[in-house]
Amino acid sequence: MSRINDETTELVGGARAVRAATREAVAGPTGTGGERLRSSAKTRKSALTRERIMTAASELMTERGTTGFQMSEVSDRCQMSKGALYYYFADKDELIAAIFDVLVDDLVDSIESLVASAPSAREALRALYGEFTRRLRAGSPLAMAMTHQLAGSTDTVMPGVTTHFSRAARIIAEQIERAKAEGAVREEVDSTIAAVFATGGLIATSMAVASGQTEEGPDVVSQGLTSLILHGVGTDDATLAQAEDETLAQAEDATLAQAEDETLA
Repeated sequence: MSRINDETTELVGGARAVRAATREAVAGPTGTGGERLRSSAKTRKSALTRERIMTAASELMTERGTTGFQMSEVSDRCQMSKGALYYYFADKDELIAAIFDVLVDDLVDSIESLVASAPSAREALRALYGEFTRRLRAGSPLAMAMTHQLAGSTDTVMPGVTTHFSRAARIIAEQIERAKAEGAVREEVDSTIAAVFATGGLIATSMAVASGQTEEGPDVVSQGLTSLILHGVGTDDATLAQAEDETLAQAEDATLAQAEDETLA
């Protein structure tokens, strides 16, 4: 039950994008004072209802580990009629697409905050990769919504998916440029191409984690992806520093394993 609550909290947190859109709409000119107040109240109520519907659908996805819920189950959980539900979302695909939009926007907002506070580009990339794999872990609403989106890829779906992850590619490109300034990446590296390459690998790796193709946790995956990009485009100094980090991590793991063995003995 705690995992379900965690995922629900994650969705509600992600819905701040919906609330932000509501505030922008409310702030805009809508006519006379009375009309403006009525429009503002209606907009707020509509946004909150959409958020409630997405939260209910996310809960169903988390509980079952699949997007195979029925719209009637969502309306029951929200204590609303199916007709009212279809007023906000034309069908299940549209509802899942909305969940994906909100959660992936929240993910990108999160990694923007993480890289801004990181002391170096290498630490920023490690934090970014770790957040990606954590949010796209097996059974998470984002992982299931993304799988659903990609499985039903159409000319209207793919531009939206691409737009979301182009933001992530831009952040990675900025960190590669930052790494150049820190002497960790060669000056001649095309940061845009490297970022697109890294983003594609990141998405594929995260989906492999989400689908259970690898049992490695987010920290291990993050370390591996950081190592891959810096070993691929890094200077000798950056490669050496990364290797030293990996050696230290392996030594710590070995020490922990030894301590556990001694405790069991």
